[in-house]
Amino acid sequence: MLTTEELSGIVEVMVVVSEEEIIDIAQELAYLRDDETPDLEDLRQLITSAMKIHWLEPIPSTAVFNSNSPQSSMLYIAGSASFGTVPPELSEIMDTIEFEGCRSFDWGMVTSNIIPDMSRKLDRLESLVEDAASGAVVVEKAETKYSELFNLYYDYDFWLPDGLPGVGGRLEDISQRLKEIKKH
Repeated sequence: MLTTEELSGIVEVMVVVSEEEIIDIAQELAYLRDDETPDLEDLRQLITSAMKIHWLEPIPSTAVFNSNSPQSSMLYIAGSASFGTVPPELSEIMDTIEFEGCRSFDWGMVTSNIIPDMSRKLDRLESLVEDAASGAVVVEKAETKYSELFNLYYDYDFWLPDGLPGVGGRLEDISQRLKEIKKH
């Protein structure tokens, strides 16, 4: 079965990949390895799992520049936490599926999809911090969520060409609020 690391490595090489291409590549990989053909639901779960840990990021087809890029409702790029491994069989598979390179996408559109999601997460975190301030939630829970969101922000800010403007300031404010709560 295709691993998360291999999936990420494949996407890194191909730049933009569709779900259909992932399925085709996984099936070819299984054939070359004399493995069982992967179940479609297992592959979809692998994709979902890779997105949860930010090894893959979904992008809209409108973000893709090249006409030879896949036309699909769901496309993926390597994510901010991706550390992929390219399967040695990939070059043979790319010949088989007649892969044409030179794929590119609009980083601005990727950023514009990530910022609203981060903003919602920040809103929830601010609410959780206020719940911690009132004693409705233990402060450690808010600190854990803050740490998770800060790590995600750091990955995205490093990964995106223009970073995540405005998010760092809000995180700093939340950090200060958590320090105040702990003092009391």
